Amino acid sequence: MNQRERILDEALRLMSAEGSAAMSMRQLAQACGVQVAAIYHYFPSKDALLQSVFEERRYDTRLASQVKVAGLEAEADVPERLRSVFNLFWSGALEEEDVLRLLLGEGLRNQAVALPTGSAMLELFRTGVLSLLEQYVPEIQDTETVSEVFVAQIFAGFIQHIFQPDLDTDLIASRAAEVLVRSVL
Repeated sequence: MNQRERILDEALRLMSAEGSAAMSMRQLAQACGVQVAAIYHYFPSKDALLQSVFEERRYDTRLASQVKVAGLEAEADVPERLRSVFNLFWSGALEEEDVLRLLLGEGLRNQAVALPTGSAMLELFRTGVLSLLEQYVPEIQDTETVSEVFVAQIFAGFIQHIFQPDLDTDLIASRAAEVLVRSVL
């Protein structure tokens, strides 16, 4: 990993914990073991750094690639297939937990640099869910409505995970998937 990539990774780690405003460039330099000037060599401002964290690391693409359909049995009943699709998205969200924490936090703080990436990631979730529902749970009539409930359950589960970090993530996913199944079937 080169120095620039290390800076981006550390910036994500620090900003996801406390927000971009709370992270100083000096703190980032110390975490990376470099001089502050090295940070500014790559990123002229904190906003440029934050934008690079979102855009260059391609978290939206990484999240999409992690949502692989594996183990979905065509002969499984509709509720089981719906739960399986939900669990695939849940696993992908947990893999990208730091960026989701950062996006949610920056979005809540109305940081303009985070809004386009957050919007793109939300659209990625929606289109991915629609596609998988149409492909693996074709019995569902109103896939658009179901996808909205699905995405809401992903985010509700993720927020529960944030506020109850000791709660088992498999339990959170199981409860959220069950709410989804009961709501739409």
